[in-house]
Amino acid sequence: MSRMINDYLPIARSLTREQFLERYPEPVLIQRSSPDSLAPREEYGNTQKMRIDPSTKELRIEQPLPSPLESVVPVSKAERNSFASQVLVGRTDSNDLVVAHLTVSKHHAFFRLDDTCGRFTLTDMDSTNGTRVNGQALAGRQPKALDDGDLVAFGDMNFIFYTAGGFYDLLVSLSALR
Repeated sequence: MSRMINDYLPIARSLTREQFLERYPEPVLIQRSSPDSLAPREEYGNTQKMRIDPSTKELRIEQPLPSPLESVVPVSKAERNSFASQVLVGRTDSNDLVVAHLTVSKHHAFFRLDDTCGRFTLTDMDSTNGTRVNGQALAGRQPKALDDGDLVAFGDMNFIFYTAGGFYDLLVSLSALR
């Protein structure tokens, strides 16, 4: 059963950051709604903000806050996957994260925690329709470090990546808006 952001809001309100991270230690992907599903007049909420990352000097497009009705997908291992250090993403049931869409390859990409820098990376497995981070196509088999709020696309399926701490911070900010 898929959970929505709304399901996590009361939990985040009732727990400290440490308690939340203990209960939900994995990063998450928030599945973005299709732009075609936007109601008229909501197009103004999609204005893109850009900022320069001071550490990398990269231009980043900041994603608008997700809707409380968007799905949350934990980036976690499944028992069926024998690659201990990788969270596999693809269209078939042998993956940890199954994204059942025609533009997603059977074995599309994988997440891994890079112990040297303590950050999660995403690696495309030479997929047919590619993997993108913030609109930039990933070179096959080359890991890309991820930051909270990065837009991740597997084929035509779009998600926003958050570490567990970043997800808690997002929930707290959404709670303040409600």
